[in-house]
Amino acid sequence: MSTNINIKKTKMKTKSIFLVLLIVVFCMPVQAQINVKKLGSQVKRSAEQQVEQRVKEKAARETRKALDKGEKKMDQGVSNATSGGSSTDKKGVADDSQKKYNPGVEAPAVDPRASDGNSKDNKGVETNNKEKYTPSAQALAADPKASDQTVEPGFTKSISEIHAAYEQLDPKVFTYQPYYEYKVFYNVHDKSTEDFRVREFNSLIANIASLGPLNYYPVNYLKIKTPDGNLLVTMDELFRNAWTAQFVADPMSSEAFDKFTKALMFGNQIFEAKIYYEMDDPDKGVVHAKTGELLIAPSRSIYESRQDRREEAGLSLARNVVSMDYVRTYLKDLFKQFNTETDAVVKYKLYWQIDAVMLDIFRKHKDYNSSDVANRQIEASYSAMESQRMDVESDARLSNAKPVEMPKGVSIDAATSAKVNGMAKEMLGAEYVKTIFLSSKWSEFQEDKYPYRVMHLSLPAAVIVKRADKYLMNYYDITKSPNGGEWNMMVKMGSSFQPVNYK
Repeated sequence: MSTNINIKKTKMKTKSIFLVLLIVVFCMPVQAQINVKKLGSQVKRSAEQQVEQRVKEKAARETRKALDKGEKKMDQGVSNATSGGSSTDKKGVADDSQKKYNPGVEAPAVDPRASDGNSKDNKGVETNNKEKYTPSAQALAADPKASDQTVEPGFTKSISEIHAAYEQLDPKVFTYQPYYEYKVFYNVHDKSTEDFRVREFNSLIANIASLGPLNYYPVNYLKIKTPDGNLLVTMDELFRNAWTAQFVADPMSSEAFDKFTKALMFGNQIFEAKIYYEMDDPDKGVVHAKTGELLIAPSRSIYESRQDRREEAGLSLARNVVSMDYVRTYLKDLFKQFNTETDAVVKYKLYWQIDAVMLDIFRKHKDYNSSDVANRQIEASYSAMESQRMDVESDARLSNAKPVEMPKGVSIDAATSAKVNGMAKEMLGAEYVKTIFLSSKWSEFQEDKYPYRVMHLSLPAAVIVKRADKYLMNYYDITKSPNGGEWNMMVKMGSSFQPVNYK
């Protein structure tokens, strides 16, 4: 069955959910505001984590509700999902960005991935992982590669074995079945299709990296033909399904493991909150009410729960079949790449890839021991990387941002100008260039109830800084108490530094 690609562009939806951060900032004393370079990132990170956790918990509640209604009896999809074989590959990590990078996963003389796979939560995996499947007559007729016995670099199974394993995947978890009728959702070892998939992955990462604070990226849709007519799926399914299925089919493959960890980014708690599946009626799976276009699943909750189940099928193998030694080696290579990477977007991608592996595989691996020295070294590298998160996200966002024009300023009295300029210089240090006052009139903010006393006065301004060879601008609210005794300078809600055509 052919697949008709029809990308649906949707409007970006912004969620202003950082009220907690605003309250914290308003309550901070003047000195705390001025020392924002020391304290601001910690406050913002704490608020982000609280909000992101609430978003995750809400999604989890929706998923559980949907499962109770319609999918209580779905299988885990692991026991029918994988075939096996010993590892013989030398090296296998493909380039997936315009700038080449290679974690350099090398298999030692004794392959550390050769784990016995015995674990209580690994039902059926150790048996099926060693089983060799053969393609069906239907697959042989529809898929020219189904009989190909080539074992490609970075893999431990032949193309034929991998494609045969795709036929064993649980359709309740890997929705697009049979695979040979939905080839765009599987790596069927066609270079042009895989190149297209990698481009979509990189494009989505770049779009997410360019988002400002509080913004979410609405993932585009893909129209596919099914026995029930044309239905829609989100574009991230192109690589999330393909790379997870590939890993489940050949879990000892370094190439498949690397691709799976990239797909895993989109199941990561914090990164997942950066994307959004926009629908007119999520509960009924109606994407576009005017055109009557439907999601492939009955609701967004069921759609996302299937993604979670599929991810768990891969994670069970990553935690129980792939050895801890290999996971550590893999992470060390990613840390090295992260620490030397100069491309801001690639560094951003590496950050979230590492974060997903750490949280979802490394710490949940059956052989993880927090007291082990080798694991403590990995944890130390991770902590060092985590401390750079704000800079990594800021650099990625600014790397391809188009400069905006300078706003038109107004004249302000000398005393106010001197006070605000002094605060800005103390806050931003040597990077400070200029303050642009956007109004000369202070706005009054009163109490909600009688006697409606004035709480504080506010004045809008823009501040320009120079970082390296770029001029950047951000918007601020200058506040003072009614008697002028206390002054504060805080970033305007939802604003962030952006390139500016400084004149």
